[in-house]
Amino acid sequence: MNKLQALFIVLLCSACFTYAQKPSRIGYVDMDYILSHLEDYKVASQQFALQVEQWEAEIAKRQEKIKAEKEKLEAEKALLTPELIKDKEEEIALLEYNLNAYKQQKFDAKEGEYITQKFMLAKPIQDQVFNIVQEIGKMRKYDFIFEKSDATMLFSNEQHNLSKVVLRALKKKDNAEDRNKDMAQLLKESYDFEFVEERVKKRKEAEKAREQRRVQYEQERLRKTEEMKQQREQLKAKREKEQAERQQKFQQERDALKAQREKEQAERVQKFQQERDALKAQREKEQAERQQKFQQQRDSIKAQRDKEQAERQQKLQEQKEQREKEIAERQKKLEEQRVQREKEQAERLKKQQEARTQTPTTDQ
Repeated sequence: MNKLQALFIVLLCSACFTYAQKPSRIGYVDMDYILSHLEDYKVASQQFALQVEQWEAEIAKRQEKIKAEKEKLEAEKALLTPELIKDKEEEIALLEYNLNAYKQQKFDAKEGEYITQKFMLAKPIQDQVFNIVQEIGKMRKYDFIFEKSDATMLFSNEQHNLSKVVLRALKKKDNAEDRNKDMAQLLKESYDFEFVEERVKKRKEAEKAREQRRVQYEQERLRKTEEMKQQREQLKAKREKEQAERQQKFQQERDALKAQREKEQAERVQKFQQERDALKAQREKEQAERQQKFQQQRDSIKAQRDKEQAERQQKLQEQKEQREKEIAERQKKLEEQRVQREKEQAERLKKQQEARTQTPTTDQ
């Protein structure tokens, strides 16, 4: 919105000057260029950046803790009761609420500490730049002097850039060559401006009034800064009080709910224990009956097996006796055959002997 307003003003002034056939004198200041060349601002910015990094690290730490708690709950959810799961979820919700409150406290777009501290960091330098620009504008009779970041500049001539002379004016106390030079000398050295004595006299006459206005402006700025600080502290205390009350109320409700759930849990556990004991007794009775029945069946089976085994042994004994009888008969038969063979062999030997006895007699 500021850029559009500035552009509108530029176009309006250009139209007015074109209509009046009067040349306009316009300058601009690059605030980013000035801040980037001030060592005090660089150091303060680095310290502020470290503070912001600490805030971001705290936010990241809390986010990691919330993530770890969620993963732990997800891993243990199967082992927890619905009441314990709800308690864990409420604890995670409280951690997320505190994280969002911390983010809002540090990085809120309107009242966060990041915005207010960044504003306070550049405010003193901006005030000094404002005073110097006022002096330059009156001395050189500028019609308009813009801040570059607040105006949409599609093109700008470097001769209208007042940033360097403003930076020299800001750093006069640190520069021995510029320490005793007034604004007219700085402008002349920076832009080769030519001033007449009348303007210098008017500047000296207006210096006292400008100093008075500067003192008044500084006092007003300090007053507004103090009021803003008090308002921020009051708002911070109010928020902390409200947050403490909400947390206390939430803690009380959670404690009451936890007590109610513990009572219900104890009743359920007692009922479950009674049912489990009754079920255990029923199961023990059924198991005893099954064991008794099984023992009877096992005894019956054992008796049947003993009977069958005795019958098998008797049958085996009879088979054994039959085999022994058969073996004895076979042995007897073999013995008879052996005696018969011996008898036949003896007869053959006898015949052979007789034959041998008769053979020599025939030869003679």
